[in-house]
Amino acid sequence: MFRVAICDDEATSLQIIEALTEQILEDAGIEYEIATFEDMLVMTKELSSGRDEYHLLLSDILAVGMTGIEAAEELRRLGDKIPIVFVSSTAEFAMDGYRVHALRYLKKPIEFERLQEALLEAYRMSMNSSGFLKIQVADKLHNLPFEQIEYLESQGRVTNIITPDETISVHMKFSDMEQQLPADSFLRCHRSYIINLAHVKDLARYRFLTKSGVEIPVSQLQYADIKAKFLKY
Repeated sequence: MFRVAICDDEATSLQIIEALTEQILEDAGIEYEIATFEDMLVMTKELSSGRDEYHLLLSDILAVGMTGIEAAEELRRLGDKIPIVFVSSTAEFAMDGYRVHALRYLKKPIEFERLQEALLEAYRMSMNSSGFLKIQVADKLHNLPFEQIEYLESQGRVTNIITPDETISVHMKFSDMEQQLPADSFLRCHRSYIINLAHVKDLARYRFLTKSGVEIPVSQLQYADIKAKFLKY
C-alpha cells in the first residue's frame, strides 16, 4: 500500500492535488491511501507519530503558523526520511527545499506530467527501500526479496523473474520492471536481460556467468560501459 500525505491550507488546491494524485496512481495500477491535511502542525504531528507509515508528502510551502519548509525541518530533525514534494505558487523557496532534501519542487498550477513523474519516482523509492519486489500474478501477490532474484528475462510482453527456486512470469513491460529494481545492484546488460550483480560469478567478453552456471548475454555496443559498472560494483 502506497500511502501519500497531502498538506495545503487552501481547500480548493488540496482537492485538486488529491484528485490528480488519485488519477495518476489509479492509472498506474498502484494500490494507495491518501491522507489530507489543511494544518501543517497537525500534519507534522501525524507523520512524526509513527502510527502509520507514509511514503510521500505533497506539501504547500506557505501556510499560517508554520511553513512547509519548517514542517520538513521538523520531520528531518525527528529522523523522518519521507520523500517530500513541495507545491507552491512561487519559486522563492526552491533553494530551501534542497536544504531539507526535497524530492521535487512543483509550481502551481501543477502540470500533470510533472506530478506524475514525482509520484512514480516516490513509489519506486518506496518499493526499493522495502528490500522486496512486489508483483501480482493472477490473484497472488508476491513479495520477492531482491537478493533472491538472479536475473530477469524479457519474452515479448512477458517478463520472467528467475530465482534459484522458481521462475515467475509477469505481464509487465520490461522497462517498467527495471524501474522497480535497485539501480545499484541490478544492471540492464542486454535488451532482453537484467542481471543481479550479486549473483554474478564472472564476466567474459559479451556474457555474464551467474553463480548457478547460467550464461547471460551482454550487449556488444554497451560492453565497455557494462564492464565498468560491474567492476565498480
